[in-house]
Amino acid sequence: MPRPLDLPQRRRDITAIALRILSEVGLDGLTLKAIAVELGGSITLVTHIYPTRRDLLLGIAENLLDEYDAQLPELEAGAADRPERLRILLEWMLPRSDAGWSQERSRIVLLSDTETGPILASKMDLRMRALIREHLVGLVPADEVDEHVDLLRVLTNGIVLASVEHRSDWPAERQVRTLHAALRRLDLLPAPSAT
Repeated sequence: MPRPLDLPQRRRDITAIALRILSEVGLDGLTLKAIAVELGGSITLVTHIYPTRRDLLLGIAENLLDEYDAQLPELEAGAADRPERLRILLEWMLPRSDAGWSQERSRIVLLSDTETGPILASKMDLRMRALIREHLVGLVPADEVDEHVDLLRVLTNGIVLASVEHRSDWPAERQVRTLHAALRRLDLLPAPSAT
């Protein structure tokens, strides 16, 4: 009797393989067959969940958003106050590790697909903006929230793009230092204490 299929795990496995392929060889190398080979079986291992490449690309984005929603509460557990939660969120958005860099490179490549890229960009941007907005409420005057969302979204996107384009010039320390400097200038992070 065949083992029951663990659909959530299969989706995670497919997403992990797809992101690695996107990071290493780009959009042209991402095929249902390439993923199936890495899963160790036939293409039906993939098409059972994602019947088409379009479904796969949209599914990758959904899985990334689900992963974001699962990770963030864990990171924020024990955060002392709203500024601390905002700092954690924005640092989390940066590619400060090899895995983070690879994932951001994959996400950027994923967004370059002419058919699904605009859909994915919109979904991801809406989610990131919503997260920033949630974290800003109570930190800035209500009539300035939209402006701060735009500034912080552009800031984090800019750091991500600079890091992906010029990885050796943008190590984790520089990314965080730049983010903190901007947050201090926006009065969203206290100045470091002189010790």
